[in-house]
Amino acid sequence: MRNSLAIGAIATAALLLFPVPAQASTETEFICPDNGAGLSAVEVLESTGNHDVFLDYLREYDPEGYKILTDPAASDKTIWAPTDAAFAKLGDAPESASPEDIKAVLGYHITPPRRTPEGDYPIVTFDYLADGGQIIHQTRTGILTESDQRVRTKVEDGVYTVEGIPLGPTAWCTQAGSIFSIDTVITDVATPSWFERILGQAIYIVFFQNPLVTAIVALGSVVLVGLLILRLVRRRRSV
Repeated sequence: MRNSLAIGAIATAALLLFPVPAQASTETEFICPDNGAGLSAVEVLESTGNHDVFLDYLREYDPEGYKILTDPAASDKTIWAPTDAAFAKLGDAPESASPEDIKAVLGYHITPPRRTPEGDYPIVTFDYLADGGQIIHQTRTGILTESDQRVRTKVEDGVYTVEGIPLGPTAWCTQAGSIFSIDTVITDVATPSWFERILGQAIYIVFFQNPLVTAIVALGSVVLVGLLILRLVRRRRSV
């Protein structure tokens, strides 16, 4: 019953707000009834009434990903969901694309949960994006293909974008994640250079797979800073 009320609230808000296309606006709304309890990503997307094509493509070309998004507990993703109008802009282009290419494009719009060695970040909201300024996000495609392709969000002069595409003024929470709306499909994402990939893997291994190493590095940094300060103090006394 509570889920039905929450979905109803999302649908009502979508009807009021979605006639307005994604635009450069500082007026944003993050809809999160009951903190998203029990809501899967698919339920939320269906309730907006404006992302049916995205769901249809996911169901056909990435059934595994679609199934994950039907589970509220597994909806700890950030989704940059193209509207139906966004797919209409593509015209007949999808008809000439391979199933693998379509799956890759869909995966650019799904970001796994952000994590630190201490645990998960809070879910991504407009406030989170604003505080971060410019943030690099992993993508489902980057993980599945091991290409490490990522999307970038940026907030500048009150304008929220992902890969240069303005985010719609309304976003929603799921039980453990969030959904933003965009009026253009992300069709290409740059592949990181070999240096960026090696650096990213090194950071992951050091800070995520070896917490003891993280603690040692942090302690060493503190000791090094302390020694530098002590050295500066001694120099000033000797002058």
